[in-house]
Amino acid sequence: MTDEIDLGWDRSMEQKTQKTQETQNAGRAFETRDDSAPNAMNANRSAVGDGSMTADATIAGASIVGASTAVQTSATPTSAVPATPAPTASSPAPTAPTATSTPAAPTAPAAPTVSIIVPVYNAAGALRRCIDSILGQEYRDFELIALDDGSHDDSPAILDEYAAKDPRVRVIHKPNSGVSDTRNQGMALARGTYIQFLDADDWITEDATKLLVRAAEHSGADMVIADFYRVVGEGTSRKGGLTGIARVISRKEYADELLKDPADFYFGVLWNKLYRRDIIRDHQVSMDTSVNWCEDFIFNLEYMVHAASVYPIHVPMYYYMKTEGSLANHAMKLSETVRIKRYVFDYYTEFFRQVYDEDTFARKRASIYRYLIAWASDGSANPALPSTKRLGEERLPLIVPDGMRDNPFITAHLASRILDRYLERIATQFGMDLGEVRVIVLLHYGDDTADFKALQDYLDAGRVSATRLTETLALKGYVDSSLTRKGAKLELTAKAEPVERMIDQAAADFERLAMGGLQAGETLIAGIRDAAARGEAETREAVDTARRAADVGNDDVDAALDAAAALGATGAAGAVVVGRDGASDGASDGGAAE
Repeated sequence: MTDEIDLGWDRSMEQKTQKTQETQNAGRAFETRDDSAPNAMNANRSAVGDGSMTADATIAGASIVGASTAVQTSATPTSAVPATPAPTASSPAPTAPTATSTPAAPTAPAAPTVSIIVPVYNAAGALRRCIDSILGQEYRDFELIALDDGSHDDSPAILDEYAAKDPRVRVIHKPNSGVSDTRNQGMALARGTYIQFLDADDWITEDATKLLVRAAEHSGADMVIADFYRVVGEGTSRKGGLTGIARVISRKEYADELLKDPADFYFGVLWNKLYRRDIIRDHQVSMDTSVNWCEDFIFNLEYMVHAASVYPIHVPMYYYMKTEGSLANHAMKLSETVRIKRYVFDYYTEFFRQVYDEDTFARKRASIYRYLIAWASDGSANPALPSTKRLGEERLPLIVPDGMRDNPFITAHLASRILDRYLERIATQFGMDLGEVRVIVLLHYGDDTADFKALQDYLDAGRVSATRLTETLALKGYVDSSLTRKGAKLELTAKAEPVERMIDQAAADFERLAMGGLQAGETLIAGIRDAAARGEAETREAVDTARRAADVGNDDVDAALDAAAALGATGAAGAVVVGRDGASDGASDGGAAE
């Protein structure tokens, strides 16, 4: 079966779609998109490369591999009757039709809800961990578009192996063209309603895509943004933003928050966000291929010019792996650094001109110009800091004892732990601890009320501990308490409604894991064990990879320092190091390279 892929945009259809969307969105409660905004940001791009998502220049010579498909694409239009593709290692030989049977016309697969795009360049060491974390998602309605950017290691073979096993995996083998152009090609191939990005050396939690899609569908926001984990060696720490905001915010409110920390990775990177593909398509938002520093940030600025609203999820769901001290991708000539900084600043100021009116822009000019002296921040994982935890201990553990035979006791324990992990994510989103969410669970399923003795029994806690939890919830406004002849009585407030909704979703997720709640024996224990074993294996692999990467990174630093000492005077080589921890996300190790 051949994948027929149209990589060009039908301009007339695009205009009709845009007008239809404008009509449908006229009554939206959120700030409407600025469809009439001048295309100054696109015009700002240099002739080096405009990053447009068309077939003519970007997909020539690429090999596209599906579960049973290998297609060689080119810029030349195909004939009306496509040629039968030759058999390849990942494509079985076609079967000739017999005289008595006519093969049915192939039907196009239904478009998935999410397209997950992963550029890959020489990432064999970490690639399986990344792909396994995607294919192990609780949310199943997605396609994985993995683009091999001319790798020279085992990455192409690893990708083909996954494509042969899972029909959701689409692999594109292409000549090396850089991470930005590679992502553009991925967006051109995407069919999902939403687009999610990963780097090949990183990984995501098992509920990442589920939480992003739910947030987008419930809020109606044009972009969802989430917290992430910063991993250095064996340490990990949580990194977030938009603190204290748990609602949909407008483009202008987002701009106000961006001004407070313009160089923060939280705002700049792609991989902690969920985008709407129609906005990317209709406004031709793409990666700028003329730069290899801050290209993610430029993409986000351009996207937000056309997006009306943003919804933050205060739950870390992405593991950003950065080799401590690696200087491989962060050294460039001083003149080049200055040029790119000014280039990005032009985008940055143009974004605020589009968002603010003239008076507001003038009033905030000083804050806007702070970007010129801002230093990139991607968080830290310093073992001396209390916020840093050992990798694998950042979440509630789920451990399956080796050699344990199936029995109702371990089944009940693991089921309880799975439920607590669901509740832990809810607690993180709303800034609570697990005990507080468990109190809300009891009240929610008790028709908003419960007596204090029942609460103590459910929490398996004494009066002092139970009282502390309820008092904390009362101070936060989630619970009202009153005294009766039988003791204290608790009742949930309207503020708890979003928490209750997520509790119901967690209950439904668990029922799906347990086959609808009808088979709580072998099926449930097998599902839990598979999930626990997969998570444990990924953690072990991440720790091993981190150790190896840290050793290599330290060698890089030592070599760089030795070279600098040999040069003598500062600046003798005319080079500048752009931040030890990465003032630029750039084409990181394991990502597509320029």
